Amino acid sequence: MSSMDVEGNSGTERDFLEKLDAGQVIKGVVSSIADFGAFVDLGAAEGLISVPQLSWSRIDHPSEVVHVGQEVTVTILNIDLERAQIWLSLKSLQPDPFQVFARTQLGNILHGHVTKLTPIGVFVRVDKDVEGLIPASEFTRDGAGMPRQAPKIGDEIIVRVAGINVDKRRVGLQFP
Repeated sequence: MSSMDVEGNSGTERDFLEKLDAGQVIKGVVSSIADFGAFVDLGAAEGLISVPQLSWSRIDHPSEVVHVGQEVTVTILNIDLERAQIWLSLKSLQPDPFQVFARTQLGNILHGHVTKLTPIGVFVRVDKDVEGLIPASEFTRDGAGMPRQAPKIGDEIIVRVAGINVDKRRVGLQFP
């Protein structure tokens, strides 16, 4: 992978685009933010970092990760010469927290915070950027045969890692 700074960008937009390759690392400056992503001034052209490419964490808005005027180092995902469009990724240069978490042993006891309540179960953040699901069936009975009290969003709870599916990026949790 080669790297290019904004200062090194010159010439026409088309010439600039033709010198870029997917996988290349390049620096730029965030020029504007929209609900769907952040635009990055690369010098002779502008690229887009879509919301899913900004962070491994779930975010509601790009402004949670970047701000206008911020210098960023990004990976080029794709270049469309005909439309003069460049798709970029910020998260590709950061370690994938799920891959790190996937080394966790099944049965490990963890502290987490409830983030979402759904009909299928309760989502719990067990690591900075990793959430797992306690299935609704876990709330029907506790060890003494009594119905469990469902937690509230924000509650800190103790859970056991029941399963990790790396391909689907899912973590199954249960009560200890």
